[in-house]
Amino acid sequence: MNNISNYDVVVIGAGIVGSMIARELSKYEGRIGLVEKEPSPGWGVSKGSLSMIHAPDFCPPGTSKGKLCVGAPERFKKLSQELDVAYREVDELWLALEPSHIRMIEDAKTRGEGHGGKGFQIIRGDEVRALEPHVNPKVVAALYIRGLGVVYPPEWAFALVENGLQNGLECHFGTEVQDIQQEGNSGYLIQTSQGTLKTRYVVNAAGLFADEIATMVGDRGIKLELTKGTMAIFSKSVSGMVRHMVYGTFSKQHSQAITPTVHGNLLAGLGHFSTPEHKTDYKVEAAGLQDMIRMAKELIPALDEHEIITTFAGIRSENNRVPNGDFFLSPSENAPGVIHAVIGQPGLTAAPAIAERVVEMLSREGFTLRKKPHFQPKRLSWSIFSGADEATRQGLIRSDPRYGRIVCRCENVSEKEIVEAIHRGAESLDAVKHVTRAGMGCCQGGYCGTRVFHLVARELGKEHREITKKGKGSFVAVRN
Repeated sequence: MNNISNYDVVVIGAGIVGSMIARELSKYEGRIGLVEKEPSPGWGVSKGSLSMIHAPDFCPPGTSKGKLCVGAPERFKKLSQELDVAYREVDELWLALEPSHIRMIEDAKTRGEGHGGKGFQIIRGDEVRALEPHVNPKVVAALYIRGLGVVYPPEWAFALVENGLQNGLECHFGTEVQDIQQEGNSGYLIQTSQGTLKTRYVVNAAGLFADEIATMVGDRGIKLELTKGTMAIFSKSVSGMVRHMVYGTFSKQHSQAITPTVHGNLLAGLGHFSTPEHKTDYKVEAAGLQDMIRMAKELIPALDEHEIITTFAGIRSENNRVPNGDFFLSPSENAPGVIHAVIGQPGLTAAPAIAERVVEMLSREGFTLRKKPHFQPKRLSWSIFSGADEATRQGLIRSDPRYGRIVCRCENVSEKEIVEAIHRGAESLDAVKHVTRAGMGCCQGGYCGTRVFHLVARELGKEHREITKKGKGSFVAVRN
């Protein structure tokens, strides 16, 4: 970006919310840009979550986020078909492990129905044990909600961006916004680490950095309060122990949950929250991990921590502009044409509705909504070898022998899938991992990591010393 690039709208931030907004905008005439400081979409706060598509039962009464979560599973199922990306239906059980907890799940039912949600049912302890045989035998009741789901946000962000690119979206990854200057009445100049962007409208979807972007346009009153939780992924050998999203107690200070993942593992989190040292403080503390494991075993006592294959931390945020942890979705008070999307939990669930809301707000700011007559909603992914039956696998190998070369044994990922991902934008080891699952299994890349490293170098035509784990500065090999 040596020269100034001109846009009608620039979206800052390519997490699940920013990617969803950019894809929604790609349905309309105009030049749309997406700017992200990470080298791939969905790498910020989006990947550090339990990846659940919630009901609105967690959202306080009167909040806009509760309304935006209603109907989320149907939206995600439709998008899953359009984007050819994984969505797994999983029902929810919110447990009452003692009689005093029954009021908690009754209140949750009332909240969910108050937001317009449907299908909430309180069931007895014996009914819970029939649905989840490994659940804590002390359970006396549960709030049962059918028809929810789980996704993997980085995989979804990649698919959303790729479909946006099919429809004219222009992306600038590895590009950090450094300053934003108003240019009279004609829009804004966005100074980045890779050059200057000129745009009439700006959408601030910068996640944990949304307050900093807001300050750049003169809205200095937006502040974020950050908390950190711990999560653990268990091997697929124990995946049959839990069939539902299982919740225990929940408050502003902690969360107690375990869920199947979209790709067949179990994921537990978040324990009692701590305060991160900074916005990229994703380190896992031993005390936080033990606290989270203890709380997960209160839900599923037979859960074995020796089956954990990896741990990670996620950072949650609340803003000071609206109460009850609500989303702050608003035009700028000082910069015409700027929309702030300051989103906390459950931003993943609400992302499709947020995208539609932001487009409506841009229209009210003056952006003309003219639908593209040839918008292409369908994105075709590569064939997934691990999920195919034997006949399909043999057909894939006949069509391309690289399907028969398994690189990641834990997840059955073939060379063909990795090569396809590289040529579609996954240019680092972590990028390949997040969109193909190579390195996501029990060995966490111990076996396949070197092979993936060689494939990335070969397919990009680069020296091995140029290949990174996760972008700028994270070189895998160094020269003596």
